[in-house]
Amino acid sequence: MAVISDAGEPLATAEMTAARHSSHLLALCDQVLRTAGLRVSQVRALACGAGPGSFTGLRVGLAVAKGLALADDLPLVLVSSLEALALDLAGATPGDGVLPCIDAGKGQVYARWFRTNQTPPLAQGENDLMLTPEQLCAWVREIAAGAVLLAGGNGVDRYPETFEAQLGSPILRAAPGPSALSVGHLALARLARGERDDLASSVPRYGRPPDITKPRSAS
Repeated sequence: MAVISDAGEPLATAEMTAARHSSHLLALCDQVLRTAGLRVSQVRALACGAGPGSFTGLRVGLAVAKGLALADDLPLVLVSSLEALALDLAGATPGDGVLPCIDAGKGQVYARWFRTNQTPPLAQGENDLMLTPEQLCAWVREIAAGAVLLAGGNGVDRYPETFEAQLGSPILRAAPGPSALSVGHLALARLARGERDDLASSVPRYGRPPDITKPRSAS
């Protein structure tokens, strides 16, 4: 969670890891706003990571962002979680690009590769990928042949041996992100272009349909 200025300078940041996001997120919002000396109504817009990522985290995060935006009629700006993670990784590599990877469950990762010869990093291809680590490494070797891509994110942390053995490029373990600061910086760029998201229709980018089973009928 972070509050940043129009110039992108951090005014307050806070992090918390908890089993139940819903139990702590509003308290975290209150903490960073108090530290920055602001009320919700005084901020210019609310930004939120849109996914792909954890179903629960995405649902809770967007629900809170929508509620706060609706109460004070503030713009809502959604940011790709892979794009935010790419921005976090970009400062850690002198190579040709970055490969942010987010755990997708079921033995797969969400990923996309970004060139880092500009800021923010430029996404390559039209869509996010959802592949096994082995498939992703093979894809990188074929599509980005010769490019040095730094891979990082909780998807890499889940399968480090596979990425180290098959990627042919460096990995960054325990990489920070997608961070609130990167989400905020990318949201500022969208606001500067006059972009915002619709409160009523915005939904997370889950990447895959959630696993929902019908309740068993009583016998």
